[in-house]
Amino acid sequence: MQAFWNEKFQTKNFIYGEAPNNFIKDNTELLLTAKKVLCLAEGEGRNAIYLADKGLEVEALDISDVALQKLRRRAKERYVFIKTRHTLFEYWEPEQLYDAVICTYLHLPKQNQKMLFKKALEALNPNGYFIAELFSESQIHFSSGGPKNSALLYDLNDILDIVKLLPCKIHKLAQEVVVLNEGDKHVGRASVIRIILQKIAQDA
Repeated sequence: MQAFWNEKFQTKNFIYGEAPNNFIKDNTELLLTAKKVLCLAEGEGRNAIYLADKGLEVEALDISDVALQKLRRRAKERYVFIKTRHTLFEYWEPEQLYDAVICTYLHLPKQNQKMLFKKALEALNPNGYFIAELFSESQIHFSSGGPKNSALLYDLNDILDIVKLLPCKIHKLAQEVVVLNEGDKHVGRASVIRIILQKIAQDA
């Protein structure tokens, strides 16, 4: 898996572009209420650098050391610091708590998808936000990127079943058709699931 992603990112260009994901950008105001932000499966750093430019303390996690090298190089050019961690998501355990956790297009097998939401919420401070955009199973019918294996895509009802058992308030959980224009890989109409969860404080 690591070799696959290293090869994928082995190009001078930023394969998903340099601009942040639109859903992340649309929620900038919400994210600016945070101090520490964790970016899961961040790749070359387009979201992380965008948020660091806004003055937030940002950490980025990814399986690809090649992608993280590109992230660090671009961050240096932008005069921002981003802490990076090279790890397989399945083995990652948060060492601190964050005010926000973001994730775009983390392709996990069905049996590991519950882990994404569980770990993301565990990594949050009370009242912190988890914001994510993931490809839905319907993305298999679109040609705008993402896995061609439906076992690596997400089902809205499955996500609802997962999160309703977790300590969070659902602010948004919707499947939408959007138009992507992200580098060379995500271009055109796409079926995504957009998520905003807020961790419930223990005394709530």
